[in-house]
Amino acid sequence: MRAWEIRNGKLDLHEVAPVQAAEGEMVVRIKHAGICGSDLPKLVRPHVFALPEPWRPGHEIVGTDPTGRVVAIDPLISCGTCNACAAGDSHLCPGLRRLGWDLPGAFAEQVVVPAANAHPLPNGVDPLHAVLADPAAVAIHGLRCTPISPTGRLAVIGAGTVGLLTALYANQHGWDVTVIHRDGRPPPRAIVDAVPATFQPPQLPENSGFDVVVDAASGADSTPLELALHLVRESGTVVVQNAYQSNVVLPLPLRDIFRRSISLIGSFSYCGRSLGDFEMGLKLLDQCSNAAGLLVTQVGGLADLGAVLERPSPHTGRQVLTVKDI
Repeated sequence: MRAWEIRNGKLDLHEVAPVQAAEGEMVVRIKHAGICGSDLPKLVRPHVFALPEPWRPGHEIVGTDPTGRVVAIDPLISCGTCNACAAGDSHLCPGLRRLGWDLPGAFAEQVVVPAANAHPLPNGVDPLHAVLADPAAVAIHGLRCTPISPTGRLAVIGAGTVGLLTALYANQHGWDVTVIHRDGRPPPRAIVDAVPATFQPPQLPENSGFDVVVDAASGADSTPLELALHLVRESGTVVVQNAYQSNVVLPLPLRDIFRRSISLIGSFSYCGRSLGDFEMGLKLLDQCSNAAGLLVTQVGGLADLGAVLERPSPHTGRQVLTVKDI
């Protein structure tokens, strides 16, 4: 079968051995694979990162299981027995492995997954839209599983995929939502009309009275978090969903966070508490199908990944490779 892999610091489409499932696993034929913004720097500049050798990326996965059902794949594989897993915090499992990072991912014709990680799509979810289940789970986790105040005024910094999905989920749960688009350009008009939020540029007054500010921007520098601390009210909460690059530091006096009694909460990935963030992500896509359809763009087939990476990234939404049109 064909699969994109980074070998010796170079990304190429290779012919590789067909995958084989062990007990408790299944082979999924890839239908759609999302190109996550967190993967783009690694795909374009692989020599800069400490990557597995070889590395087969792709963790936003939709495909067909051996029975022909269309399924979305939760890429997080935990041990299931440690204290974190027992508490539902599978994302904090010391033995956590991830499809598309530690294990071969979806930029291929097939992938092996634990059978328990394959989730049939709700009837109203288009398979193309279902690549958003992973970022939707990240968005939901930041609000569902963190100790934040009752509903009030909430700002989301970043009008990318996770930021807009956060806005959709927050609105569903009664928040008055403002989306801060960092580069001064709002998303396309259709998205502004479909997402129930106020869209604003970042030039807002200090201490704008937001009860909660979610940092869902890109993490190349500390500007988003600085803006979040600038906008949150006294004794408010900042939730950091932003996967900052490892060299980014916060050049602010920490005394200000202390003096203003601000709660600063990190929100990594998503968990399996109660119903589970991934399942709730699929539910959100079902309930917000019109908006979800605006956040995905088919950009080609499996062989087109190299050409896609040479184009400018879209301002908003997720680029999707369609491997099999089943």
